[in-house]
Amino acid sequence: MKPYRKFRLKTSEAPRHGLKGLLSIVTVTVVLGGILAATPASAAMPNCTVVALLALNVPNMTVTSATDVAPSGLNPEFCDVRGSVTTIGNGVPNGSAGFPARLPANWNGKFLFFGVGGLAGNISPSANGVDVRASLVKGYATAITDAGHQAGGTDASWALMSPGVPDTTKLTDYYYRAAHDVTVAAKRLVRAFFNADIQRSYFDGCSNGGRMAFVEATRFPEDYDGIIAGAPFLDIRVIIGGVKNAKQFLTPSTYIPAALLPMVDQAIYASCDAADGVTDGLIQNPATCSFNPDTLVCTAANPTCLTQGQADTLKTYFAATRDQSGRLIYTGFAVSDLHGAGMDLWSTGFVPPIDFTANEPWGDAGFSPASIAWQFVDHIVKFIIERDPTFDVRDFDVSTDGVVSDRALALFDRRTEAGDGDVPGKLIPFIIRNKKLLIYHGFSDPALPPFRTVTYYEDLARITGGYRELQENVRLFMVPGMQHCGGGPGPNVFDTLTPLENWVEHGVAPNGIIASHFANNVLTNPVDRTMPLCKFPGQARYTGTGNVNDAANWTCSPNRRLLEVAPNGVEAGLGGHGHDGEDEHDD
Repeated sequence: MKPYRKFRLKTSEAPRHGLKGLLSIVTVTVVLGGILAATPASAAMPNCTVVALLALNVPNMTVTSATDVAPSGLNPEFCDVRGSVTTIGNGVPNGSAGFPARLPANWNGKFLFFGVGGLAGNISPSANGVDVRASLVKGYATAITDAGHQAGGTDASWALMSPGVPDTTKLTDYYYRAAHDVTVAAKRLVRAFFNADIQRSYFDGCSNGGRMAFVEATRFPEDYDGIIAGAPFLDIRVIIGGVKNAKQFLTPSTYIPAALLPMVDQAIYASCDAADGVTDGLIQNPATCSFNPDTLVCTAANPTCLTQGQADTLKTYFAATRDQSGRLIYTGFAVSDLHGAGMDLWSTGFVPPIDFTANEPWGDAGFSPASIAWQFVDHIVKFIIERDPTFDVRDFDVSTDGVVSDRALALFDRRTEAGDGDVPGKLIPFIIRNKKLLIYHGFSDPALPPFRTVTYYEDLARITGGYRELQENVRLFMVPGMQHCGGGPGPNVFDTLTPLENWVEHGVAPNGIIASHFANNVLTNPVDRTMPLCKFPGQARYTGTGNVNDAANWTCSPNRRLLEVAPNGVEAGLGGHGHDGEDEHDD
């Protein structure tokens, strides 16, 4: 059994002096409006054919198509290569991982690999959208992999060859092998295609792409010079907390219809919006909230309300998962922004279950309209943990009060640990090589609890000598009001690729990053708020004057306010992670 603690924009306007020290100021307008002019149409790229690419003799790579794509908008001409890489070794049979690679006419000498989301099986990037849109414009050669199988993002049926018989090839590829093997092969393709060395290599992923980022950094520290990990699926144990939540949610007396969540959000904001010093419709640190769901239980004077069972469901959702000895297994969720692609989309579902007692409460083998969390929990427990497609998830031994049995935890770890990237000490070889890791996570993430990333970073700081030392190579940016990899009421559109480039290539570390919110979260709408994201443990602070929606009126001056916790943070599993005695300005 592994213990949880492995070691005990109007954005074009530059911020005023209140943001002195904000070394990485990148406006969304620049990213979306163009970084470089698109390369003019040129003669067709002569080597962009299957025959020419196969002649490069990249080991273990099969090329199935090559398309010379003409310039379009800001994007340059590029060669769109499709194929597969034979994955080899690690004590399991060979596999095959599909990939696309894009080789641009304006190649900048650099390589960028994107992570893929969910349980993989597709080639859609799960990464910072700003970075994805800018990659070709900047001249990056890019690649991505399906991680060794093809399936829907919440479908884990590929993990079994037959009941009780795991597909160790596909599991190993999903856990770590495919990303590394495709990285090696794609780099060789790029070097051979351009007949030049690659100057810098970067990885960019969010959600499962963030897990892939951490696995790359911890297992293969030489693969990339810099890595971006957003909302990382750090360890698959999050599913244990998902079982706890599902058991509580899935009874008629405790189920919370999505229509009630705006009322809950209103009460939460009334309770703790002002905790950061300004009432502005944004909770800077939900760990400092003291919201009690019992205050919403129905009384004669409170007709807009929850039943006691529904209030208990919220408590379960916010609470940590622990083992039988009381040790933290996974943090609970933050209290902020539960509706609008939040708890409603991920946990309760927008549509109530058809049959609360059925093996598949929403029908249709656990897929839509089931909540996304149920889809993941159901398939991971059935196909990866229990290896039984008929298993009822509610029989997995974790209670609604968040205690997992030793037997269930040991089984879970044994069958998923190879895919985790959460051991702080395993990042040391990456740090020793002076590589750079930029992490971000939305504080209102309804898919992967943001406090798990916080506790990981705090534990990493402990074994590296403190935040100042850690920040030489690893920086974390928490994003108030952002949901899973984007969305939410807070500023949630920002560039992470440019800050990483400046850090790796020029030694300019990001103290803060400007984020923007577009009206209704539609990128073609006007920007209605900007906000600096400060490096952890610092929290953005309003200067006290000017429009609260303008980043110019906020500061990232050194502070440690993100280490503060109140009842909601304690219930979620925080507390005891701060570094007593460190300099208040240890930044």
